[in-house]
Amino acid sequence: IVAGAGELHLEICLKDLAEDFMGGAPIKISDPVVSYRETVTEESSQMCLSKSANKHNRLYTKAMPLPEGVDMAIEEGKINPRDEFKARARVLADEFGMDVGEARKIWAFGPEGTGPNFLLDASK
Repeated sequence: IVAGAGELHLEICLKDLAEDFMGGAPIKISDPVVSYRETVTEESSQMCLSKSANKHNRLYTKAMPLPEGVDMAIEEGKINPRDEFKARARVLADEFGMDVGEARKIWAFGPEGTGPNFLLDASK
């Protein structure tokens, strides 16, 4: 397994490996596995709209960063999708300064139901 900083970096590493270190021996090369990660650094400037298939329901969404340390608390298991929602909201309010009412309305964690991001219903 060879790890690199991007596809071009991997190509260069594999070329050097084949030519300089393997002496022409065949190398089995598969498609690269690239972890795609990005983060939100500031509140988005636009509101996005999604409509249900029957056009009767609308979801307005906006991205904003989580308070400092919430992502690590989720990864460490201090905040968990399976926690009782009132207890989880109290932790988010006391330790991270979130609004208790909003923290009680976390709809989902992600990616894959457990990751360090969440979808929050902030409607009043």
